[in-house]
Amino acid sequence: MNTRNYIYLFTSLLLCISCIKEDIKPCPPLQINIEIKDKNYFNINNVYLEEYKDENLPFKEYIPTLHYTLYDFNTGTIVGQKNVFSVSGDEKAFQITFPENIPSGKYVFTVWGGLADKTALIDDPEKATLHVGNKEGDDLYLSNDTLIYDVDNYQYTINMERAKGKLIVQLVNLPRAIIHSDNSIDHLFKRVDRHFNYSESTSVYKQSDWKAVPKTVIKTMLAPSEKDQYSLLRFNFYATARHDLPTLTTQGINIAMRRNELTVLKYVYDDSGDFKIYMLVNNNWEQQHGLVIN
Repeated sequence: MNTRNYIYLFTSLLLCISCIKEDIKPCPPLQINIEIKDKNYFNINNVYLEEYKDENLPFKEYIPTLHYTLYDFNTGTIVGQKNVFSVSGDEKAFQITFPENIPSGKYVFTVWGGLADKTALIDDPEKATLHVGNKEGDDLYLSNDTLIYDVDNYQYTINMERAKGKLIVQLVNLPRAIIHSDNSIDHLFKRVDRHFNYSESTSVYKQSDWKAVPKTVIKTMLAPSEKDQYSLLRFNFYATARHDLPTLTTQGINIAMRRNELTVLKYVYDDSGDFKIYMLVNNNWEQQHGLVIN
């Protein structure tokens, strides 16, 4: 092959390579579609004291805020992040589109929902504190997934799940003098990590004031009870504005809180000056004896 042929062949290859490069499209931007799995509690159909939510409402009606982080799977480096922000719009799912300059590779995506601010993530951004300051806190949601991003894999759908349960206590026949209460509950998990692993122990204290007596309902969002543990619930009731000496005090009762479940109790004050305590089990009120302790 003479020199002219070599030059022709080399020029042809360059043209081909140039055409190939022009034909290859860049990876489409990484898109993550966030949907909600736990729009209602698992046992909502058996609990008339909790309103059933329509399953077709906009995303923001279930989860008003989001906080997300995209990590490089191999290095743990944060590639993209957005701190707590309010969800807007009437879409039933929330879509996140990352910049096109993110290189192809393997990533971990973590999203927290329902946080009022980032306080719950200050100690460890990969773990949320479920009851900051021993208070009820937020109705927290979580999702975490590992993603492969390349020209063939760039659209994903993930589902958010609720991290807490809810305690509902119905108070019946309270004396009209009672105007507020406080309650405490212990042996609850303190933190949940991005893999939905619960750890450590905490307790929650809550004050409640009301005007609608003698029938009142108190609702509290609570972390699950520690593994193989019951949580001890105690109530105090007051006839004065000060939380000093309670007018009425209930016995403690052991209950088991679970993720995305409703735990429902009814405290009925009777003429003997004591409370009968009932738990809603399979749509029936069962009086509690064995679980009640001094």
